[in-house]
Amino acid sequence: MMNFLCIVPIFNEELKLKKLMKKILQAKKTINNLDFLIINNGSTDNSEAIIKKSNLNYISLKKNYGVGYALILGLKKAINFKYTHVVHLAGNGKMNPLEIKSFIKKIKNEKYQFVSGSRFLRKKDRKNNPIQRIIMIWMLSKFISLIYSKRITDATCGFRMFEVKLFKKNIKYFDQNSFYTYKYEYYSIGKILLKKNVKFIEIPVSMNYTKKNYSKIRPILDWIPIFNGWLEARIDAFK
Repeated sequence: MMNFLCIVPIFNEELKLKKLMKKILQAKKTINNLDFLIINNGSTDNSEAIIKKSNLNYISLKKNYGVGYALILGLKKAINFKYTHVVHLAGNGKMNPLEIKSFIKKIKNEKYQFVSGSRFLRKKDRKNNPIQRIIMIWMLSKFISLIYSKRITDATCGFRMFEVKLFKKNIKYFDQNSFYTYKYEYYSIGKILLKKNVKFIEIPVSMNYTKKNYSKIRPILDWIPIFNGWLEARIDAFK
């Protein structure tokens, strides 16, 4: 039987967290075999108190070790508790937890093993995205499509679902400082794209950005590990 663990890293999101928690609880009630693991990644605001009130499973870290660290920690928990699939969901409320249904449908009905979200498959899904972000993602996606010889429309989307077994044997390799940034997410996807025996697809997802503090991704500092993750996965010898 398939069961799903959604990992939600949180860092200083008190202004958006109550609304997100309500959506998560709604998704948990309406989607079968779906659990959530909230990882408070060293928040210094009121985020931890809001998480506690939700009665969802959570881990609270003493400091921010990086988004990659939180996601790797969540994957370890999925392995330990024998979940078949993991979902990544942003903690800033820009993704809709109810859309997890679409990921599960692709996996159950069409046997996909890795499903990645894209805001560029439907025009309406990026209508309130910052124009500079749209241009940068479009350029990166074109480059990634070229070097991987596969069409990728959204090379930075963090909304995804995959089989735990795809990364189970590599968990020790990923558990190192260089992957504790955004690099982990895109390096791991890159390795999946290189595997001929893994069914991969992008599906439409909406991204609802707020006008202020719409993303934790810093324009240069965080785009470097994203780009490096994609590039290193393509050229290094690790399998």
